[in-house]
Amino acid sequence: MNNRGMPVFDTHKAVKALCNSGFTDSQAEAVVEQINGAVNENVATKQDLRDNVADLRAALDLLATKEELRVLATKEELRALATKEELRAAVAPLATKEELRVAVAPLATKEELRAAVAPLATKEELRAAVAPLATKEELRALATKEELRALATKAELAQLEVRLMAKMDDLTGKMLRYMGGGIALVVALIKGLDLLAG
Repeated sequence: MNNRGMPVFDTHKAVKALCNSGFTDSQAEAVVEQINGAVNENVATKQDLRDNVADLRAALDLLATKEELRVLATKEELRALATKEELRAAVAPLATKEELRVAVAPLATKEELRAAVAPLATKEELRAAVAPLATKEELRALATKEELRALATKAELAQLEVRLMAKMDDLTGKMLRYMGGGIALVVALIKGLDLLAG
């Protein structure tokens, strides 16, 4: 053993043994020199060991503690997670990009929406059309049934009823047209917003 506690390689003894086996002196010395270099090169010094211990301590500091491992998911929790097959099955009914393109293709473009909305009545036009219609208060101010009975005969009432029904039908038609136009405008705007958002 040397002063570092390492076994000593006796080079002189090794050269003699090689020479006795048929090596020349120069061959035996060359072989022993290579062996000695390899042995000494791979021998760790105390400093090498200290460095390795320091590296190991640094690596241990990076490892999780038992407490940290307890916080991680248990086997049962991991089993409860979706498998690849379950995820594929969940995603399968969803539309692909191509299916979405096909579904969106017949929808109106911004320009088509603008063209469709252009002939519809504006708020101001609707207000102007509704303005001549009677309000609830104006209808209440009209004659009561008793007043009408006292003034008109049955024939006159029948004629009055026909005229009133015609006016009401006319007003109802106008109101429905304006309401239909307003609804169409709202639907077109909603579709347009959906397209913009998509």
